[in-house]
Amino acid sequence: MLVFLLPRTIAPAGAEELRPVTLGLSAWLTQPIVQSAWHGAELAIEDANALAARKKSSYRFRLLAQDDQGTANFGVNVARYFIKEKVAGVIGPWSSDAAMAAAELYEAARVPQIGFTAGTSQWTSQGHRMPFRVVGGTADVGATMAEVVVNTLKGKRIFVIHNDSAYSNALTDELTTRLVNHPALTTTRYLVGRRSTDFNAAIKAASQFQADVIVFLALFPQASAFVEEVRRAGLQARMLLVGGASTLSFGQAALPQAYVLEYELAPEHCPRWKRFTQAYVNRFREAPSPYSYYAYDAASMLAAAILQNNSTDGERIAASLRGMRHAGLSGPISFTASGAKAAPRFRLYRYEYQNKGQWHQVSVFPHRAGLNEKCQ
Repeated sequence: MLVFLLPRTIAPAGAEELRPVTLGLSAWLTQPIVQSAWHGAELAIEDANALAARKKSSYRFRLLAQDDQGTANFGVNVARYFIKEKVAGVIGPWSSDAAMAAAELYEAARVPQIGFTAGTSQWTSQGHRMPFRVVGGTADVGATMAEVVVNTLKGKRIFVIHNDSAYSNALTDELTTRLVNHPALTTTRYLVGRRSTDFNAAIKAASQFQADVIVFLALFPQASAFVEEVRRAGLQARMLLVGGASTLSFGQAALPQAYVLEYELAPEHCPRWKRFTQAYVNRFREAPSPYSYYAYDAASMLAAAILQNNSTDGERIAASLRGMRHAGLSGPISFTASGAKAAPRFRLYRYEYQNKGQWHQVSVFPHRAGLNEKCQ
Protein backbone atom coordinates (compact mmCIF):
# COMPACT_ATOMS: atom_id res chain seq x y z
CA MET A 1 0.00 0.00 0.00
CA LEU A 2 1.46 3.34 -1.06
CA VAL A 3 1.56 6.08 1.57
CA PHE A 4 1.70 9.76 0.66
CA LEU A 5 2.42 12.32 3.38
CA LEU A 6 3.01 16.04 3.35
CA PRO A 7 6.27 16.82 5.19
CA ARG A 8 6.10 16.88 8.96
CA THR A 9 6.52 20.30 10.56
CA ILE A 10 9.40 20.48 13.03
CA ALA A 11 9.30 22.86 15.97
CA PRO A 12 12.30 25.17 16.42
CA ALA A 13 14.50 24.67 19.46
CA GLY A 14 12.96 26.07 22.60
CA ALA A 15 9.48 26.28 21.12
CA GLU A 16 6.45 24.37 22.39
CA GLU A 17 6.47 20.86 20.98
CA LEU A 18 4.15 20.66 18.01
CA ARG A 19 1.42 18.04 17.96
CA PRO A 20 0.97 16.39 14.53
CA VAL A 21 -2.60 15.79 13.38
CA THR A 22 -3.11 13.48 10.44
CA LEU A 23 -6.02 13.97 8.06
CA GLY A 24 -6.70 11.21 5.54
CA LEU A 25 -7.50 11.73 1.87
CA SER A 26 -9.44 8.79 0.43
CA ALA A 27 -9.68 9.19 -3.34
CA TRP A 28 -9.21 7.52 -6.70
CA LEU A 29 -5.64 8.78 -6.92
CA THR A 30 -4.76 7.14 -10.24
CA GLN A 31 -7.34 9.24 -12.09
CA PRO A 32 -5.73 12.41 -13.54
CA ILE A 33 -8.62 14.65 -12.45
CA VAL A 34 -8.16 13.49 -8.85
CA GLN A 35 -4.69 15.03 -8.77
CA SER A 36 -6.39 18.42 -8.83
CA ALA A 37 -8.46 17.52 -5.75
CA TRP A 38 -5.34 16.24 -3.99
CA HIS A 39 -3.57 19.52 -4.76
CA GLY A 40 -6.52 21.48 -3.41
CA ALA A 41 -6.39 19.52 -0.15
CA GLU A 42 -2.64 20.12 0.08
CA LEU A 43 -3.14 23.88 -0.15
CA ALA A 44 -5.84 23.66 2.53
CA ILE A 45 -3.44 21.86 4.87
CA GLU A 46 -0.80 24.54 4.36
CA ASP A 47 -3.33 27.29 5.05
CA ALA A 48 -4.59 25.43 8.13
CA ASN A 49 -1.05 25.22 9.51
CA ALA A 50 -0.56 28.94 8.93
CA LEU A 51 -3.84 29.58 10.77
CA ALA A 52 -2.77 27.30 13.63
CA ALA A 53 0.48 29.24 13.98
CA ARG A 54 -1.38 32.55 14.10
CA LYS A 55 -3.69 31.16 16.77
CA LYS A 56 -0.65 29.90 18.68
CA SER A 57 -2.01 26.37 18.51
CA SER A 58 0.50 23.56 18.81
CA TYR A 59 -1.43 21.47 16.29
CA ARG A 60 0.13 20.99 12.87
CA PHE A 61 -1.72 19.15 10.15
CA ARG A 62 -0.41 16.64 7.64
CA LEU A 63 -2.16 14.85 4.81
CA LEU A 64 -2.10 11.09 4.39
CA ALA A 65 -3.41 10.14 0.92
CA GLN A 66 -4.62 6.66 0.00
CA ASP A 67 -6.06 5.29 -3.25
CA ASP A 68 -9.58 3.94 -2.75
CA GLN A 69 -9.96 3.37 -6.54
CA GLY A 70 -13.54 4.52 -6.25
CA THR A 71 -14.66 1.03 -5.17
CA ALA A 72 -16.29 -0.47 -2.09
CA ASN A 73 -13.54 -3.00 -1.40
CA PHE A 74 -10.68 -0.54 -1.61
CA GLY A 75 -12.72 2.04 0.33
CA VAL A 76 -13.01 -0.44 3.21
CA ASN A 77 -9.30 -1.24 3.06
CA VAL A 78 -8.41 2.44 3.19
CA ALA A 79 -10.81 2.98 6.10
CA ARG A 80 -9.18 0.19 8.11
CA TYR A 81 -5.74 1.63 7.42
CA PHE A 82 -6.80 5.16 8.39
CA ILE A 83 -8.37 3.92 11.62
CA LYS A 84 -5.18 2.02 12.47
CA GLU A 85 -3.17 5.18 11.77
CA LYS A 86 -5.51 7.17 14.06
CA VAL A 87 -6.40 9.87 11.54
CA ALA A 88 -8.46 12.68 13.04
CA GLY A 89 -10.73 12.91 10.01
CA VAL A 90 -11.06 11.93 6.37
CA ILE A 91 -11.44 14.04 3.24
CA GLY A 92 -13.52 11.74 1.05
CA PRO A 93 -14.12 8.92 0.24
CA TRP A 94 -14.09 9.61 -3.49
CA SER A 95 -17.08 7.53 -4.60
CA SER A 96 -20.46 6.78 -3.10
CA ASP A 97 -19.60 3.06 -3.31
CA ALA A 98 -16.54 3.56 -1.11
CA ALA A 99 -18.36 5.95 1.23
CA MET A 100 -21.31 3.62 1.80
CA ALA A 101 -19.12 0.55 2.28
CA ALA A 102 -16.83 2.23 4.83
CA ALA A 103 -19.50 4.18 6.73
CA GLU A 104 -19.98 1.66 9.55
CA LEU A 105 -16.23 1.35 10.13
CA TYR A 106 -15.74 5.09 10.43
CA GLU A 107 -18.85 5.41 12.59
CA ALA A 108 -17.65 2.79 15.05
CA ALA A 109 -14.20 4.41 15.22
CA ARG A 110 -15.70 7.93 15.52
CA VAL A 111 -13.78 9.27 12.53
CA PRO A 112 -15.54 12.18 10.75
CA GLN A 113 -15.53 12.18 6.96
CA ILE A 114 -16.24 15.15 4.72
CA GLY A 115 -17.12 14.05 1.22
CA PHE A 116 -16.54 16.34 -1.73
CA THR A 117 -17.58 13.95 -4.53
CA ALA A 118 -19.46 11.05 -2.88
CA GLY A 119 -22.90 12.35 -3.66
CA THR A 120 -25.51 9.70 -2.90
CA SER A 121 -28.02 11.21 -0.48
CA GLN A 122 -28.32 7.84 1.26
CA TRP A 123 -24.83 8.27 2.76
CA THR A 124 -26.01 11.11 5.00
CA SER A 125 -29.49 9.75 5.68
CA GLN A 126 -28.70 6.53 7.56
CA GLY A 127 -28.60 8.05 11.05
CA HIS A 128 -24.79 8.11 11.32
CA ARG A 129 -23.07 11.04 12.99
CA MET A 130 -19.70 10.99 11.23
CA PRO A 131 -20.38 11.61 7.49
CA PHE A 132 -20.64 15.13 6.05
CA ARG A 133 -20.73 16.44 2.50
CA VAL A 134 -19.74 19.87 1.14
CA VAL A 135 -21.69 19.43 -2.12
CA GLY A 136 -25.31 18.61 -2.85
CA GLY A 137 -26.57 15.02 -2.77
CA THR A 138 -28.30 13.00 -5.47
CA ALA A 139 -31.73 14.19 -4.30
CA ASP A 140 -30.63 17.81 -4.88
CA VAL A 141 -28.83 17.08 -8.16
CA GLY A 142 -31.70 15.00 -9.52
CA ALA A 143 -34.27 17.68 -8.78
CA THR A 144 -32.14 20.35 -10.44
CA MET A 145 -31.39 18.17 -13.47
CA ALA A 146 -35.10 17.56 -13.92
CA GLU A 147 -35.66 21.31 -13.95
CA VAL A 148 -32.90 21.75 -16.54
CA VAL A 149 -34.27 18.98 -18.78
CA VAL A 150 -37.83 20.31 -18.70
CA ASN A 151 -37.39 24.09 -18.60
CA THR A 152 -33.97 24.78 -20.13
CA LEU A 153 -33.48 21.98 -22.67
CA LYS A 154 -37.21 21.65 -23.42
CA GLY A 155 -36.83 17.88 -23.71
CA LYS A 156 -39.65 15.62 -24.88
CA ARG A 157 -37.90 12.28 -25.35
CA ILE A 158 -35.29 11.79 -22.62
CA PHE A 159 -32.66 9.04 -22.83
CA VAL A 160 -30.73 8.55 -19.57
CA ILE A 161 -27.41 6.66 -19.69
CA HIS A 162 -26.11 5.35 -16.35
CA ASN A 163 -23.89 2.66 -14.88
CA ASP A 164 -24.20 0.41 -11.82
CA SER A 165 -22.22 2.59 -9.39
CA ALA A 166 -24.06 3.70 -6.25
CA TYR A 167 -23.99 7.36 -7.26
CA SER A 168 -25.10 6.81 -10.85
CA ASN A 169 -27.94 4.49 -9.82
CA ALA A 170 -29.18 6.83 -7.09
CA LEU A 171 -29.05 9.89 -9.35
CA THR A 172 -30.76 8.07 -12.22
CA ASP A 173 -33.53 6.86 -9.90
CA GLU A 174 -34.04 10.41 -8.61
CA LEU A 175 -34.10 11.98 -12.06
CA THR A 176 -36.28 9.41 -13.81
CA THR A 177 -38.76 9.36 -10.92
CA ARG A 178 -39.23 13.10 -11.41
CA LEU A 179 -39.53 12.79 -15.20
CA VAL A 180 -41.42 9.56 -15.77
CA ASN A 181 -44.83 10.88 -14.70
CA HIS A 182 -44.43 14.20 -16.46
CA PRO A 183 -47.32 14.33 -18.95
CA ALA A 184 -45.32 15.87 -21.80
CA LEU A 185 -42.26 13.60 -21.58
CA THR A 186 -41.20 10.10 -22.55
CA THR A 187 -38.23 8.82 -20.56
CA THR A 188 -36.11 5.67 -20.72
CA ARG A 189 -32.83 4.56 -19.16
CA TYR A 190 -29.87 2.60 -20.53
CA LEU A 191 -27.23 0.76 -18.46
CA VAL A 192 -23.53 0.72 -19.43
CA GLY A 193 -20.51 -0.78 -17.70
CA ARG A 194 -18.78 1.49 -15.21
CA ARG A 195 -15.43 1.02 -16.98
CA SER A 196 -16.80 1.07 -20.52
CA THR A 197 -15.46 3.48 -23.12
CA ASP A 198 -17.46 2.02 -26.02
CA PHE A 199 -20.82 3.75 -26.28
CA ASN A 200 -21.74 2.69 -29.81
CA ALA A 201 -24.65 0.50 -28.67
CA ALA A 202 -25.94 3.22 -26.34
CA ILE A 203 -25.84 5.82 -29.12
CA LYS A 204 -27.70 3.48 -31.49
CA ALA A 205 -30.36 2.89 -28.82
CA ALA A 206 -30.72 6.65 -28.26
CA SER A 207 -31.09 7.19 -32.00
CA GLN A 208 -33.77 4.47 -32.26
CA PHE A 209 -35.55 6.05 -29.30
CA GLN A 210 -35.45 9.36 -31.19
CA ALA A 211 -34.07 11.09 -28.11
CA ASP A 212 -33.94 14.87 -28.19
CA VAL A 213 -32.09 15.01 -24.83
CA ILE A 214 -29.48 12.51 -23.62
CA VAL A 215 -28.55 12.70 -19.95
CA PHE A 216 -25.19 11.06 -19.32
CA LEU A 217 -24.94 9.91 -15.68
CA ALA A 218 -22.15 7.35 -15.91
CA LEU A 219 -18.79 8.12 -14.27
CA PHE A 220 -17.04 11.36 -15.17
CA PRO A 221 -13.95 9.63 -16.70
CA GLN A 222 -16.32 8.07 -19.27
CA ALA A 223 -17.79 11.38 -20.43
CA SER A 224 -15.09 12.28 -22.95
CA ALA A 225 -15.39 8.97 -24.82
CA PHE A 226 -19.19 9.31 -24.82
CA VAL A 227 -19.15 12.81 -26.33
CA GLU A 228 -16.69 11.75 -29.03
CA GLU A 229 -18.98 8.82 -29.89
CA VAL A 230 -21.97 11.17 -30.18
CA ARG A 231 -19.98 13.43 -32.49
CA ARG A 232 -18.84 10.56 -34.73
CA ALA A 233 -22.41 9.25 -34.96
CA GLY A 234 -23.74 12.66 -35.96
CA LEU A 235 -26.47 12.51 -33.30
CA GLN A 236 -28.16 15.88 -32.82
CA ALA A 237 -29.76 15.32 -29.41
CA ARG A 238 -28.86 17.85 -26.72
CA MET A 239 -26.57 16.42 -24.03
CA LEU A 240 -26.60 16.99 -20.28
CA LEU A 241 -23.39 15.62 -18.79
CA VAL A 242 -22.37 14.40 -15.37
CA GLY A 243 -20.61 16.85 -13.02
CA GLY A 244 -16.90 17.38 -13.63
CA ALA A 245 -17.28 17.49 -17.40
CA SER A 246 -16.61 21.24 -17.45
CA THR A 247 -12.91 20.33 -17.19
CA LEU A 248 -13.10 18.64 -20.60
CA SER A 249 -12.36 20.36 -23.90
CA PHE A 250 -13.67 19.10 -27.21
CA GLY A 251 -12.02 21.72 -29.38
CA GLN A 252 -13.86 23.70 -32.02
CA ALA A 253 -15.22 20.81 -34.06
CA ALA A 254 -19.00 20.94 -34.33
CA LEU A 255 -21.00 18.89 -31.85
CA PRO A 256 -24.57 18.98 -30.51
CA GLN A 257 -25.48 21.32 -27.67
CA ALA A 258 -23.65 20.03 -24.60
CA TYR A 259 -24.40 21.11 -21.04
CA VAL A 260 -23.01 20.15 -17.66
CA LEU A 261 -24.45 20.78 -14.21
CA GLU A 262 -21.73 21.49 -11.64
CA TYR A 263 -21.94 21.85 -7.88
CA GLU A 264 -21.77 25.26 -6.26
CA LEU A 265 -21.20 28.70 -7.72
CA ALA A 266 -18.01 30.17 -9.16
CA PRO A 267 -17.37 33.65 -7.69
CA GLU A 268 -14.36 34.43 -9.89
CA HIS A 269 -14.54 38.09 -8.85
CA CYS A 270 -14.18 37.39 -5.10
CA PRO A 271 -10.78 37.87 -3.39
CA ARG A 272 -10.64 34.43 -1.71
CA TRP A 273 -11.49 32.62 -4.95
CA LYS A 274 -8.88 34.67 -6.81
CA ARG A 275 -6.20 34.08 -4.17
CA PHE A 276 -6.76 30.33 -4.13
CA THR A 277 -6.83 30.08 -7.91
CA GLN A 278 -3.63 32.09 -8.25
CA ALA A 279 -1.87 30.11 -5.52
CA TYR A 280 -2.91 26.88 -7.24
CA VAL A 281 -1.64 28.02 -10.65
CA ASN A 282 1.63 29.29 -9.16
CA ARG A 283 2.27 26.00 -7.39
CA PHE A 284 1.04 23.42 -9.87
CA ARG A 285 1.36 25.29 -13.21
CA GLU A 286 -2.18 24.49 -14.28
CA ALA A 287 -5.69 25.70 -13.55
CA PRO A 288 -7.65 24.06 -10.72
CA SER A 289 -10.66 21.88 -11.45
CA PRO A 290 -13.98 22.14 -9.59
CA TYR A 291 -12.75 19.27 -7.40
CA SER A 292 -9.79 21.41 -6.27
CA TYR A 293 -12.21 23.88 -4.67
CA TYR A 294 -14.41 21.19 -3.11
CA ALA A 295 -11.45 19.32 -1.60
CA TYR A 296 -9.97 22.55 -0.30
CA ASP A 297 -13.22 23.38 1.47
CA ALA A 298 -13.56 19.88 2.92
CA ALA A 299 -10.03 19.86 4.32
CA SER A 300 -10.36 23.43 5.61
CA MET A 301 -13.54 22.61 7.52
CA LEU A 302 -12.01 19.55 9.17
CA ALA A 303 -8.98 21.54 10.29
CA ALA A 304 -11.14 24.46 11.49
CA ALA A 305 -13.28 22.14 13.63
CA ILE A 306 -10.16 20.68 15.25
CA LEU A 307 -8.68 24.11 15.98
CA GLN A 308 -12.03 25.35 17.28
CA ASN A 309 -12.16 22.53 19.83
CA ASN A 310 -8.44 22.23 20.48
CA SER A 311 -9.23 18.52 20.27
CA THR A 312 -8.94 15.60 17.87
CA ASP A 313 -11.86 13.74 19.47
CA GLY A 314 -14.17 12.65 16.66
CA GLU A 315 -17.40 13.34 18.53
CA ARG A 316 -16.32 16.89 19.32
CA ILE A 317 -15.19 17.49 15.74
CA ALA A 318 -18.54 16.25 14.40
CA ALA A 319 -20.45 18.43 16.86
CA SER A 320 -18.46 21.49 15.74
CA LEU A 321 -19.06 20.73 12.09
CA ARG A 322 -22.82 20.57 12.67
CA GLY A 323 -22.80 24.04 14.18
CA MET A 324 -20.34 25.58 11.73
CA ARG A 325 -21.04 28.17 9.07
CA HIS A 326 -17.84 28.15 7.07
CA ALA A 327 -16.77 30.76 4.52
CA GLY A 328 -16.09 28.34 1.67
CA LEU A 329 -14.47 29.28 -1.61
CA SER A 330 -17.86 29.08 -3.37
CA GLY A 331 -19.86 30.67 -0.57
CA PRO A 332 -21.03 29.79 2.95
CA ILE A 333 -21.11 26.10 3.88
CA SER A 334 -23.19 24.61 6.65
CA PHE A 335 -24.63 21.17 7.31
CA THR A 336 -28.03 19.79 8.16
CA ALA A 337 -28.43 17.62 11.26
CA SER A 338 -27.73 14.57 9.09
CA GLY A 339 -24.47 15.99 7.71
CA ALA A 340 -25.81 16.83 4.26
CA LYS A 341 -24.91 20.13 2.64
CA ALA A 342 -27.49 22.72 3.59
CA ALA A 343 -28.90 24.80 0.72
CA PRO A 344 -26.72 23.45 -2.12
CA ARG A 345 -26.39 25.53 -5.27
CA PHE A 346 -25.56 24.52 -8.83
CA ARG A 347 -24.34 26.15 -12.04
CA LEU A 348 -25.22 25.10 -15.55
CA TYR A 349 -22.59 25.41 -18.32
CA ARG A 350 -22.96 25.14 -22.09
CA TYR A 351 -20.11 24.19 -24.39
CA GLU A 352 -19.45 26.87 -27.00
CA TYR A 353 -17.43 25.11 -29.68
CA GLN A 354 -17.87 28.15 -31.94
CA ASN A 355 -16.31 30.40 -29.29
CA LYS A 356 -12.81 28.97 -28.75
CA GLY A 357 -14.24 25.68 -27.53
CA GLN A 358 -15.00 26.80 -23.98
CA TRP A 359 -17.65 26.21 -21.32
CA HIS A 360 -19.78 29.23 -20.46
CA GLN A 361 -22.10 29.55 -17.49
CA VAL A 362 -25.71 30.02 -18.57
CA SER A 363 -27.67 29.67 -15.33
CA VAL A 364 -27.51 29.08 -11.59
CA PHE A 365 -29.85 27.07 -9.37
CA PRO A 366 -31.80 27.96 -7.35
CA HIS A 367 -32.37 30.92 -9.64
CA ARG A 368 -30.59 34.09 -8.49
CA ALA A 369 -28.59 32.05 -5.95
CA GLY A 370 -25.67 33.99 -4.51
CA LEU A 371 -26.87 37.27 -6.05
CA ASN A 372 -26.79 39.21 -2.78
CA GLU A 373 -24.10 37.12 -1.11
CA LYS A 374 -21.21 38.99 0.46
CA CYS A 375 -18.00 38.56 -1.50
CA GLN A 376 -15.28 36.94 0.60
